[in-house]
Amino acid sequence: MGQVEDHQKSAEYMRLAVPLMTKYGIAMTPQNYAVWYEYVSGANMQLSETIDIDLAQHGTFTNQRTIELYDRFLGPEKEELNLLDQRADLRHLLQEIQKFAQTGSSAASHSTEQLAEALAKIHPDMSRDQIHVLIQDVMLETKQAMSSSQQLTDRLNAAMLDIEEIKLDIEDTKKEAKTDRLTGLANRKSFDEQIQLTVSEAEKTTQNLSIIFCDLDLFRELNAKHGHLLGDQVLKVVANIIKATVKGRDFVARYGGEEFTITMMNTSLEDAKTIAETIRKEISAKRIQRKDSKEPLGQITMSFGIASYCKSEGADSFLQRADRALYQSKRNGRNTTSEAHPPII
Repeated sequence: MGQVEDHQKSAEYMRLAVPLMTKYGIAMTPQNYAVWYEYVSGANMQLSETIDIDLAQHGTFTNQRTIELYDRFLGPEKEELNLLDQRADLRHLLQEIQKFAQTGSSAASHSTEQLAEALAKIHPDMSRDQIHVLIQDVMLETKQAMSSSQQLTDRLNAAMLDIEEIKLDIEDTKKEAKTDRLTGLANRKSFDEQIQLTVSEAEKTTQNLSIIFCDLDLFRELNAKHGHLLGDQVLKVVANIIKATVKGRDFVARYGGEEFTITMMNTSLEDAKTIAETIRKEISAKRIQRKDSKEPLGQITMSFGIASYCKSEGADSFLQRADRALYQSKRNGRNTTSEAHPPII
């Protein structure tokens, strides 16, 4: 299919998607547009069938439902799609550099060979790190080739800027894939990777390792009464309080929903409890109100479970103990902190 035809199809899908979004009151965000673009294009059968079923049952659609479908059908694929685009962009740039090196002076012949080798290294399964290494090699070779001719220099300068943009895109994609969009904290994927590294480090050293699990109390009731937008406001406030309380090396993540984790190297169980209590008291003292009506929401509270790592117990046991301590706080009436029992090894 030619490029012109691709653009024509994209324009046609846009003309179909936008009126539907307007009809159902869907906000014109990139994520929402992606869902409805996929729907009208028929490219994602499962997504299209889900929307058709929802429309048949309810006769309307919501912004929140669109966000849920994005996370379900498009979110997990986003990082991989970005990587595919980056590989394609990198291949195009290398081909351009190679073409102009071939037409330059004889001094560029070495660069032509080196760039041809770089081009041959591109393959569909390249990881982000492999792309990054290849970009570094190309940038070095490009700098050496830039002296061959003025024309080549101008084109390579432009290509260098494009390559820098690809590098920034890669870093942005990497950061976005590991960041919770609402709070700006690390997400569950990032936490899962980090806890394995942290436990491994704790096994090799004599440093204490502690973790805090914290969960907002009665958050579902708050959402049901005041709506998800206000619930999101509460989550942002809580995330900011946690970030402001912990040390720079402590790793804070949104574990899921209204649950957060704080992983702390070189921190004893007693010190972790002190931090948890500081956060708990500050949150319970906070008074949040609706932005539209200024209606006060009353007291917001949070329950905490803390655990200190024991040698050889492993990450799974460590997290399970902290989680059980958290739910002990829930059973004790909420808005309290509980310590985990030692592991049975």
